[in-house]
Amino acid sequence: MRSAIQKDIKDSKTIKNEDSFKLCIESKWSMLLDKLPIVYGFDYACRRKDIVGWIELKNRKLNSYDYKDSMINLNKWLKAKELRDGTGLPTILAVRYYDKDLYVKLTDDTPHKIKWGARTTKTRDWQDIGPAVHIPISAFKELF
Repeated sequence: MRSAIQKDIKDSKTIKNEDSFKLCIESKWSMLLDKLPIVYGFDYACRRKDIVGWIELKNRKLNSYDYKDSMINLNKWLKAKELRDGTGLPTILAVRYYDKDLYVKLTDDTPHKIKWGARTTKTRDWQDIGPAVHIPISAFKELF
């Protein structure tokens, strides 16, 4: 595994931020989020009694209005499709911005564009640059 990713996984601030967002979603949606092994390529299984879906959490260090879209790497988009098609359960991308928490249900009909780029501001290594899926902020709903 890339050492840059290992550093993010072990970073206590990153873990604290993700845990806080996770607890917020669990409370607002009355479900448990169970951490998935890294091989799944997605963060959590959403569970009440049974698994009811899959969710990827992102903490962005910006406001939701700073860009017209939100992005995830293409591999994450493909993993979402694989989970959705293979299980028949929904996949969700939830993003915590400074000003609000948003989510979008990832489907074949979710508006998106595939562009080259991805993590260019704080690039950890050459693997941070590649194809990324850009989803318009207008496609997201606010997490209440």
